[in-house]
This record gives sequence, C-alpha cells and structure tokens, in this order.
Amino acid sequence: MCLAIPAKIVTCEGEEAVVDLHGSKVRIARTLVPEATVGDWVLVHAGFAITRLEPQEAEETFAVLRQLGTGTTESS
Repeated sequence: MCLAIPAKIVTCEGEEAVVDLHGSKVRIARTLVPEATVGDWVLVHAGFAITRLEPQEAEETFAVLRQLGTGTTESS
C-alpha cells in the first residue's frame, strides 16, 4: 500500500523544497508541482510533492490518519 502525506513547504530552492512533516524537516522534489511555494500544503509521496492541497484538505487527511492510528471511527 502506498501513502501520500500532507506537508507544508517551509523553503524552496530550485526544484527542491524543505517541508514540515509534523515537526520533522524533510527535503523533497517539486518537479511534479513546480508552482508550489513557501506556505503551500502539498501531498508528499516517495520524496516528491505530487499535488497542492488546501489547508482544510490537509487537516482532514490528518484526522483520517489519526483515526487509523488509534483504530477509532466516528459516525456522522
């Protein structure tokens, strides 16, 4: 199974960027999303930003991941 994780871009240099992944700084490639810039949220998979996200989308993804991690579910 493959998983892409939301991360916020904190610096950009050429086709690379450094993102904040819940406190961890990780260097990624922006080759697939060259328009992504500092402050943007991106989905990161295998060291590449694969798409930009709205902040709300990132938070919703984190909420799902937290549920999966704890084994709990919420009903609407």
